[in-house]
Amino acid sequence: MRPSSVILVVLAATVSATFIYNEDLAKEEAALSFAAYCPNSAITNWKLGYVSGNYPNIQNPQVFENIIQGTKGYIAFNPTYNAITVVFRGSSNIQNWLDNIQFDKVNYNEACKCQVHKGFLEAFNSLEPQLDTLFAKYRKMYPKAIIHVTGHSLGAAMATLYATQLAIAGNSLQLTTFGLPRVGDTAYYNYFSSFTKVTHFRVVHEKDVVPHVPPQNFGFNHVDREIWYHRASYTVCQLDEDPNCSDSVLIPSVADHSFYMGWSSSVDC
Repeated sequence: MRPSSVILVVLAATVSATFIYNEDLAKEEAALSFAAYCPNSAITNWKLGYVSGNYPNIQNPQVFENIIQGTKGYIAFNPTYNAITVVFRGSSNIQNWLDNIQFDKVNYNEACKCQVHKGFLEAFNSLEPQLDTLFAKYRKMYPKAIIHVTGHSLGAAMATLYATQLAIAGNSLQLTTFGLPRVGDTAYYNYFSSFTKVTHFRVVHEKDVVPHVPPQNFGFNHVDREIWYHRASYTVCQLDEDPNCSDSVLIPSVADHSFYMGWSSSVDC
């Protein structure tokens, strides 16, 4: 059992008693996450084929992007949930991303005394200045709104880091990720778990390969809470790395990474 395990056991019991998975919200966040792969003009005009057809009420979407780093996302208001929603796009070429991924870690912050994946943090940092400005603007526009953060693949990793930043600032929020890779080490897991105002749906589709990287034997650990879709149903997994959920997959699939909750990265836009 890892250090601070007694504290985490108490925390796990508390969280397990109060955790409620909202599948309708997850389906909508999956659609919004895959919409981030669309051209900027389609996003800002909310002309996204089936996505905007199913979720036409999204208001004031605005793209943030770092062309040099190849990173992108958008922020919008979702009146269905009265939520400022921040969406991060994933990698445009998942096989190339998997072939080139490195497992280097860097220090996150002094309070955490933990490490996160170097490339994921650099990707997030490439968007942070634009996003901070936009988020402040939307908080003034929608002062009573709650906060949703979401993303797929690399976008899920950036979403997790942004959710951590918002939590550090004292915000309550809903984080919903799809195909999230392992973001940090065990100390980061403990740090993330300490923010009780963050609810996280970590959705994994079948044998998706990306949640299996970077490997645990390189010092990485997933954050909670996994929702594993398999065999036409889903399991709300136990805290930490549940060996009975997607960790049980022996032969992961690249193809399973592109499809979540009935949506795919090849959105009709």
